[in-house]
Amino acid sequence: MIKRILPASLLLFVLFVNNSRCFAQDDLLKTLQSMVIDHRENIIATFKGDKIINIQTNETVRKNNLDFRIGHLFGNIGKESGGGIHNFYGFDQSADIRIAFHYGITDKLMVGISRAKRNENFEGLVKYRVFEQTTDNHFPFALTLFGNSTYSIKDNSIFRKDIYRITYCAQLILARKFSKNFSLVLTSGLIHRNFVNADDENNTYNLSGGFRYKFTRSASFIADYSHTFGREFLSLPHYDALGLGFEVETGGHVFSLMFSNASGMLENDYLVNTVDSWGKGGIKLSFIISRMFPFGKENTKSVKKSE
Repeated sequence: MIKRILPASLLLFVLFVNNSRCFAQDDLLKTLQSMVIDHRENIIATFKGDKIINIQTNETVRKNNLDFRIGHLFGNIGKESGGGIHNFYGFDQSADIRIAFHYGITDKLMVGISRAKRNENFEGLVKYRVFEQTTDNHFPFALTLFGNSTYSIKDNSIFRKDIYRITYCAQLILARKFSKNFSLVLTSGLIHRNFVNADDENNTYNLSGGFRYKFTRSASFIADYSHTFGREFLSLPHYDALGLGFEVETGGHVFSLMFSNASGMLENDYLVNTVDSWGKGGIKLSFIISRMFPFGKENTKSVKKSE
């Protein structure tokens, strides 16, 4: 009888050990997976604002925050483009002024309204973060969608119908923070205008890129460039928008000194209407003043600390 019990006992022991090892491996695997998930955090502060100079970034206003923004674009600096000493190198003129309110409905969804001086446009906008770049590169870049619509109240005889005053813009934004010092963004989009001149197109496509390079603890170099396809065939000269500038962080605030040849501040305007060239002195100084007003409870969501 012992001869029968001993082999059976050995068999049960082997099966128990094997099962215990399997359960231990499963538990270890689950523990490792949970550790990976717990350490997957979103990268924040890819850029310091919702725009670099002219083009959109992946950034949005956080939940329950209202961002009041005033953007100012001065006149041309160069004499060949109407600047010079007599207009104090553009300071006596105002090419465009934008007053805006941006509100974070959630950490991912931002809405806004604005008014721009140049074409007396009222703007409504929405911006949504689809994916966030993560610390473990599960998502190696951030994907954001942007869209707006503008309505011009400018007294212009060509706007015989109200529908002619409306334009639309839709953009896809890809951004990546390569390191604490360097961030890159690429955007592609479509602009639709209900009214255009005879040699123009209602639908135009654009491609833009920009970057932020932090060269000291508190100072960064910023630049962006935009190209709209098909503008070179129009009767009037049109140029790509190029912006260069510096950012300085001081006590929690960011001060930017920016130069651009863009003719306006809204995508629906400068991407299709820029007629000034850097080569001819069509350079304008611009700045943005932003004031954040928090509402409700602060967001306590765990995010990676900004560098």
